Order: sequence, then structure tokens, then C-alpha cells
Amino acid sequence: MQRPVVALSALFAATALFCADAAFAQTATRIGSAAAVRNDVTGQQTGQPRRLTAGAAIFQNETIRTGVDSIAQLLFADQTTLSVGPRSQVRLDNFVYDANRTAGDVAVSFGSGALRFITGNQDPRNYQVRTPVATIGVRGTIVDLLLIDGRMFGILDEGRVIFTLENGQTVELNEPGTAVEFLSDGSVTRPFTWRGRYEASLGAATFPLFGNPFADMASWEGATNSDDATNRTEILDADLYNRLGQGQ
Repeated sequence: MQRPVVALSALFAATALFCADAAFAQTATRIGSAAAVRNDVTGQQTGQPRRLTAGAAIFQNETIRTGVDSIAQLLFADQTTLSVGPRSQVRLDNFVYDANRTAGDVAVSFGSGALRFITGNQDPRNYQVRTPVATIGVRGTIVDLLLIDGRMFGILDEGRVIFTLENGQTVELNEPGTAVEFLSDGSVTRPFTWRGRYEASLGAATFPLFGNPFADMASWEGATNSDDATNRTEILDADLYNRLGQGQ
């Protein structure tokens, strides 16, 4: 006798969730869509988070979160692309698209995990990524960001990127394959060659969804030189391995 009641309750819950999503869509500003989603990915602006599926709309001021073994690719209306790695969080702060390139603004806040940011077809000066340790100006660029346990790495894949620290100091990367580490005391290392394979360390070999541009460059100068004093990535890989092995 209880089954009809349970079924009816489930129907009411599903209806309420649908209505909440519909109300959210009516009041929020749509800026793009989730081009690809794997496993546990949610979006939240106000109220309860909503589960994202491939093709779902994404909105301004929405926070995107991914779970363990979960990744997402977000595509904005100006073709800006974000690949969000496992156990990551990014807030879509602002999006103004001007097809004539005379104005516009794309700003996101990266809170944790791994993120690949690919600029779209706006003026390169319109793109900004905010993080707990630096604000990043992305200039026609592909840049990877890794922020785990208070350590942040910025890795240039293509183009040019400028990091601005809280004290106003700027650090520029303009050579693909170079990186910097932001330290807990507010300082930053000098640029070094990136050799880390954080995609595998995070438990998602397919992150970013369109691949690691340096994965097949073993002959690249310095790529296998473990004695290079600037190579800090082995420590990071070991930290990530231990962290994930403990189920944190």
C-alpha cells in the first residue's frame, strides 16, 4: 500500500526540481553551455546545486564543481573554452560579448583543482582569471592552472599570459611549456620547464579533454632532465599521489 505514496513523492520531487531549474533559467543570464560532462558535475548560483549534463546551459555568477573522476568542458558564446578537472571549482563571474571587439569582458574565479582556459574571439585584453594568489590576464592563450593544497602552478601551453600578484608584481610567460609556482608566502618562482603529468595524477588521463600538448614531446630540450634544478614537478606528482592514495 505504500508504493503509490513513494512513487507520488518521487514525482513531486522531480517536478519541483524541474520548476526550480526553469525558474533559475528565467532569472539568470545564459553565457554558454556544457559541451561535455563526465560523471559528477554540478552548477549552483542560488539554492540547491543542479546536476549538469552535456548540452546544459551555463549562467553568469554560477559556480561549477566537479567530483572525483569527473570533468567538464564549458563553451562560452564567444568560443572561450574551460576544461575543468576533477575535484575542481570555478565561478563564472562575468561575461560580456561584443562581436565587434570594441568592448567585452570575460572573468572567472578559479578556486581549486585543475583548469585549462582557452581564450575565444574577443579582444585578448578582455580575459581575466582570478585565483586566491594572483589575477591572470590571458592574452590569446591556452593556459593551465593547478591549485591543490595551497600550491598553485600556472603553465603556458600557447600564446602569452601575465600573472599579477597582490603586491602588484607581474610575471609574464611567453614560451610554451614554461610554468611558475606561486608560493604560500605570496612570492613566485622564476619560470621553469614544466614536465609534470598532473592529468594522470588527478586520476583523469583524459583531462584536459583535448589533450596535453606536451605529452608527446619527449625529445623536447630538457624534457627528461630530472637533474634540472628548476624541475619542481616531481614533488607535486608525489604529493598528489599520496593525497589521492589516502582518499582525500
